[in-house]
Amino acid sequence: MSFLNYAPLLLVFVAGAVGAARFGRLDPALRCLAGLIFFEIFVELLSRAVTPNLFVLPADTMVEFGALAWMYRRAFWPSALSRWLPAVVAVFAAASLVSYAEPARLLQFNTVQRFAESLLVLGLVLRYFYTVIRELAIEHLEREPLFWVSVGLLLYFSGNVFIFISSNYVIQHSKTLSLRLWDVHALLYMVLNGLYAVALWISPSTRK
Repeated sequence: MSFLNYAPLLLVFVAGAVGAARFGRLDPALRCLAGLIFFEIFVELLSRAVTPNLFVLPADTMVEFGALAWMYRRAFWPSALSRWLPAVVAVFAAASLVSYAEPARLLQFNTVQRFAESLLVLGLVLRYFYTVIRELAIEHLEREPLFWVSVGLLLYFSGNVFIFISSNYVIQHSKTLSLRLWDVHALLYMVLNGLYAVALWISPSTRK
């Protein structure tokens, strides 16, 4: 088993352990993040135990986007965006569930769903950074959990958006290239979970 086969799982467990250890001291948004990580641990174990395993991805993506949108909704409240996010999540969830109505689609990576999630999450992340810069309300940015979550999501989704949209095409033409692309995904997934662990560990900064 290569390093990139087990190291990402190890980082998910590390983030989950930090979330479990500090769960009682986390605010509701970070508890949601911890819950997302616990769910990701379950998905990782299930996907390694069952073959084929692509059927878990639509549900995984749907839960991931729902949890992240809820976190950012709290950060953006009471803006118009925060009021519209539940509707966006509902539409995304409904579109995701369509995948299960057509079993044949579960045999391929759902490029449209993952690409759509990438764009939506990147939009939330960029809006968060814009809000942070505009308001200048955080005294110690390095101690702001959502900042580290946002950095991780920016790196992960901006780095993976090409992989998500091209994965089915690439694997048909070059299995070797496909494996290398998913190695990049594994590295970015490790970075994401490492920054999740940082966000769950640090004490939140005070605001002006």
